[in-house]
Amino acid sequence: MRKFTQRFLQIVIFSLLVVPAINFFSSSNPSKVKWKQKTLYNMDFALPPLTDLLYPFGISTSPGRVLIGHDGWLFLGNEFEHIIADGRRSSTPKAIADGERIGSAAEAWHTWLRGNGVKLYQLMIAPNKESIYPELMPFWARPLPPTATDALMAGTDSTRYLDLRAALKQAKATQPEALYFKTDTHWNNLGAGIAFRAFAQELAGTTPELRWPEDSAYEVIGMGSIAGTDLIRILWLKQAVISPKQDVVNPSPILGIEKIPVETTQYEFDSKGVNARKTIRTGGNPEVTTLPVLVVSNGALNANKVLWLRDSFGQAMSPFMAATFREVLQVHVNDAFKSAERFAELVQAWRPEYVFVTVAERSARLDLFTTFPPSTERCTPSCTKAAW
Repeated sequence: MRKFTQRFLQIVIFSLLVVPAINFFSSSNPSKVKWKQKTLYNMDFALPPLTDLLYPFGISTSPGRVLIGHDGWLFLGNEFEHIIADGRRSSTPKAIADGERIGSAAEAWHTWLRGNGVKLYQLMIAPNKESIYPELMPFWARPLPPTATDALMAGTDSTRYLDLRAALKQAKATQPEALYFKTDTHWNNLGAGIAFRAFAQELAGTTPELRWPEDSAYEVIGMGSIAGTDLIRILWLKQAVISPKQDVVNPSPILGIEKIPVETTQYEFDSKGVNARKTIRTGGNPEVTTLPVLVVSNGALNANKVLWLRDSFGQAMSPFMAATFREVLQVHVNDAFKSAERFAELVQAWRPEYVFVTVAERSARLDLFTTFPPSTERCTPSCTKAAW
């Protein structure tokens, strides 16, 4: 017993000496670091090798942030907007009330936007990865309907909110390729294409004046791959640990949309000076990764102005939007909804004919969507007190 105690104390003393030394010498500029106890004994340097060691056994070193499912599939943990808890809880009275409040705000914005020349206000929810592939999650973490999203959809107008879960689940049953990336939170090009097609079909009945991409735009014409996915970075996992062949891990379908002859120009957008445009890039129809940005398309199917409020799920969908509408102002949804005045400013500066919102399922119930339009004093003459 005495030898065990001595060995334990030796390990503790060794760690107390070695850990600060590792942190000190691994710092890029030790002289500028504020060395506190928390800094000296930071164990982050040990996480990458430990993660690499435990991943093959399905053990996550940070289960609150990333879960490891079947066949090495990665999913967001509950630290991100309570994504696991919300998927497993019933539609509680609070969740139902929140859905009704969000639905009321959406209808108020629809009325305000109509008064400001907008023909249509449409929101679409991009499903969480676990909503489409629950069978690949750990059993205890799988969504159990009715979920908080079901409560949201029950409280909103189905003509205003488009729930894309059904379309993606239906496609999953017939498509040989995955619709989401194995080690990323987002859908791939195929998932985005299926979502946009469902969006187009939903709007076709209410907007007969619009033209939409042909069926060939959604067909898989090849396969690519992506690297550096978000869940790998969050978990501090090395790609090589998963597979030495990147295309096996995260295949990225190439769709026919890339063959449509559309040439785009991306501009910086300043809502206080819409005519002061600085060119970011020109040529082709690439995905849009930086927001806010104005995309002007030569060869688009419709000569309309669109305000598109989106998050990262809109990136893979952006070539479809550019091929459909000539001028699309893309703004991050968090930026646009941070206040009623900001949203109103964007609309009044850009004067779009259509306003679309694309938001991840896990973010669709955030408080920012309970924001109501500005007061009637800010409204155009066509608005009325009754609208509020």
